[in-house]
Amino acid sequence: MRITQYRDGLAASVTQEQDYYPEVQGEIPAGLRGTLYRNGPGRFELGGVRKRHLLDGDGLIQAFSFGPDGRVRYRNRFVRTAKFQREQQAGRFVLPTWSTRAPGGILKNFGHRIQTQAGVTVFCKHGRLYAFDEIGLPYGLNPKDLETLSEQHLGPPDQKLDFKAHTKTDPTNGRWALISFEYGRRNYIHLVEHGADLQLLSHQRLEVPRSVYVHDWFLSERYALVLLHPAIFSPLRYLSGAYSYMDSVRWKPDDGNLLMVIDRQGERQPVFLEAPSRFMWHSLNAYEEGGKIIADFVSYAAPDHFLGQDAALRTVMQGREGLQQHSGLLTRYIVDPVPRKLTETLLSDRNCEFPMLDSRHSTRRHQVGYFTTAPHPTVFHQGLARIDVQSGVEQVADLGEDTQLGEPIFVAEPGAGPNQGWLLTVGLDGKQGKSFLGIFRAQSLADGPVARVLLNHPTPLSFHGDWHRA
Repeated sequence: MRITQYRDGLAASVTQEQDYYPEVQGEIPAGLRGTLYRNGPGRFELGGVRKRHLLDGDGLIQAFSFGPDGRVRYRNRFVRTAKFQREQQAGRFVLPTWSTRAPGGILKNFGHRIQTQAGVTVFCKHGRLYAFDEIGLPYGLNPKDLETLSEQHLGPPDQKLDFKAHTKTDPTNGRWALISFEYGRRNYIHLVEHGADLQLLSHQRLEVPRSVYVHDWFLSERYALVLLHPAIFSPLRYLSGAYSYMDSVRWKPDDGNLLMVIDRQGERQPVFLEAPSRFMWHSLNAYEEGGKIIADFVSYAAPDHFLGQDAALRTVMQGREGLQQHSGLLTRYIVDPVPRKLTETLLSDRNCEFPMLDSRHSTRRHQVGYFTTAPHPTVFHQGLARIDVQSGVEQVADLGEDTQLGEPIFVAEPGAGPNQGWLLTVGLDGKQGKSFLGIFRAQSLADGPVARVLLNHPTPLSFHGDWHRA
């Protein structure tokens, strides 16, 4: 696919919020009843200025609602964060974002922190949508009409934590776990757990030896694991006003990885284990077996597609290729926390990202993972892969280089066994210049999509989603 097709599609700003019933190609499975929510950046341009990085857009929630009549309703709405509303009123960008400083130079940026755009993940919890960024508290939305409610206070009532975008849910009891980084002269991780009713159950504040940028983490039955890869963040460099947040992160591979193992009950002090340098965007799952912790994730030898002036996630905004020399590879850590031993194993040499599993296996032993995939290193993936991590057997659906597919969301088939269900992914047809929702049978990916919901417009790349059954 030509890179200009990405700019004109996945990196295009949404100028109009929509609500309509798209055409359906194929037949919607009878058991697919509920709503798929997606979140990602939706506004990159305002007042004649275009953002510099794919992470810089304001959050846009998209909803695909499956009814009993075989029709699908599509809706999208921007998250009305304080940042969004201020800039909407001004008619221009006035606040700093991940890779872009606020207009006005150093003095206008000195000591200023970026505000949440609520544009990375979305979770449906206790009758409410929660839209997260990488900083600040999440914003709440009404799941029925996508109207923004307000900032939602999670964690200790007397603290306002900068929560990371990825959270974890224990399917056996509904506990919802979140982490936050606290930067300063000394650095801390906050591990927070809420019950299924969103009541605060526990909070730990734990010192860490590194100031790093982290996007995702692991949760097992007893432990939380945070991979402190050497993406070193300098708060002083950022607060000086001369550099954006992203330009204040440096990859230092000679430092290696540190895996922080946290006892969820707080009964033991954290353990730190060394490993070779690997960058991680996303984890697949973690579980315990025979006293050891097994943690699967997608790793990169270096994040050249993310950091640097020629990184692919930056240059796509300019309509050109940029760097990505390293594949995302499915990697396993086997951790023995008592003798403090860590072993690293490569599970597949397939280039992949956006790992997903049947959520009923979260924090427990899993057999299958689902991923986006491409035949070479690129941030734009044209296929989906099903990888059996026990047997090594792989299935692939490749829709061709003129198609881009996003994170697959697994939806279990009612009454069926493990890994029986569907994968839902939002894609872009580069030839048509329009987006679609692809529906695949999870156990027979190679057969291709059983149905497509055809949008009449392109929609920007949505990062993550959540399924809520009707």
